Amino acid sequence: MLIISPRAQKGFTVLELMIVMVVGAILISVALPSFTQVIRNNSVGSAAELIQNAVRQAEGEAIRRNGEVEFILTDGVPSAAAVNSLVAKADGLNWAIRMVDSTAANRFVNGYTTSQMAEGVTYAGPAGVRFNGSGRVLDLNSTPVGGKQVFRVSRSGAGVAYCVFVTPGGAVKMCDPSRPSGDPRACQPMLSASDCPAV
Repeated sequence: MLIISPRAQKGFTVLELMIVMVVGAILISVALPSFTQVIRNNSVGSAAELIQNAVRQAEGEAIRRNGEVEFILTDGVPSAAAVNSLVAKADGLNWAIRMVDSTAANRFVNGYTTSQMAEGVTYAGPAGVRFNGSGRVLDLNSTPVGGKQVFRVSRSGAGVAYCVFVTPGGAVKMCDPSRPSGDPRACQPMLSASDCPAV
């Protein structure tokens, strides 16, 4: 029979485990607020990228179908079944892409309910933009726009905001108003500080 002396046994004492747990709790409590902030900031960037991609998709779809396609902000829930009832609204909570012609087959192109990503993400901007079959930018009355159409994406509690803008010629770009002019991600000088204010 093998007898193990107390010195040969290995393990942790209750006191050592409690010290490790206290240190771990302190580290988590210090890191959690900054981790939450990172999540909030990333959700704003993701929402802005979705808007940028959606506007580009609307433009591409208009060219592909050789007809007017609109990107709209709306408080309605975007879906193929609700496509005809969606109402364009400045600063709407969600977005949708649809053919302007209400009789078009497959009128609904795409849509997104922002609460799927995160609560508190908001869009500030016009009710929407249209693209004609050659990719030119129109307002929702099918009149050519005279300036950039800017959609600002932010979230309560986040330390960042982004803007997605469309030029009259159809170029779509996302920018960060907190970046200094000269940075390729900066909004200025393409947009003024009043067009896209930083947080």
